[in-house]
Amino acid sequence: MMHFPQREDVRLRRAPLAEVICQVRFPPILRIASEQPVEFQERVRERFPRLEVEQGVLVHMAPPGPTPPSAKPEPRIFRFKSPDGNTTVSLAMNFYALSTTSYTHWSDFLDSLRLVNEAACETYALPYAVRVGLRFINHLTFENTGTSSVGELWGLLRPELTALLTADCWDEPLEMLSQLLLSGGENERLTLRSGFKGGEEPLLQLDLDYYAEGNIALERVTTLCQGYHDVIYNAFRWCIREEKLVVFAPVPADEEEES
Repeated sequence: MMHFPQREDVRLRRAPLAEVICQVRFPPILRIASEQPVEFQERVRERFPRLEVEQGVLVHMAPPGPTPPSAKPEPRIFRFKSPDGNTTVSLAMNFYALSTTSYTHWSDFLDSLRLVNEAACETYALPYAVRVGLRFINHLTFENTGTSSVGELWGLLRPELTALLTADCWDEPLEMLSQLLLSGGENERLTLRSGFKGGEEPLLQLDLDYYAEGNIALERVTTLCQGYHDVIYNAFRWCIREEKLVVFAPVPADEEEES
């Protein structure tokens, strides 16, 4: 089980978030694969007016011999995008997802998730979810942290997460990736990944992915994700040294209330 200290949600002017993703998987619905999602589009079109259709191809390579490789089309994925293209709703025959690369605040994301969940459930009479996941991917760089050396960059995280990077036997590793899987209760897990990539523009990644598997009632999706968000936020605050949160320009509580 996890015991991250509870933290008040503080809005950050320079949040290091690269992407936020919520994916809901459900038993395959052939109707989604075989027809145009006209009704679903109408439900989300005001907020996500741009449409792209992705058609993948699965290539099967035969063992060495006279049989040539074969290819067959993968099920389509419909992607409905916001006007600026930064937020996307994806719909396939066995999942829907909401993702954004311009995260503003959890309440905004949750409102869009509620819209998409209702549109999918009511359009396709989805029976239940088999997996619900919420993922926050953070990229810490010199630019968004105001640091100027890899040592300063590593110093933003708790030493438990950077111990391999700062070992005495080497200087400035080129890459590092670690993954920790934690139990959040029955059928719930949190994957905490931390990584580093060196070079001219060093990148420190903090990837927090909370998910549940089983037969999950779809009317519970937004409530569950609220709980997942709270755990992820508390985990993020634990990962960042308390005195280093200032580099992300926290918004004072009184200013937050005025806005």
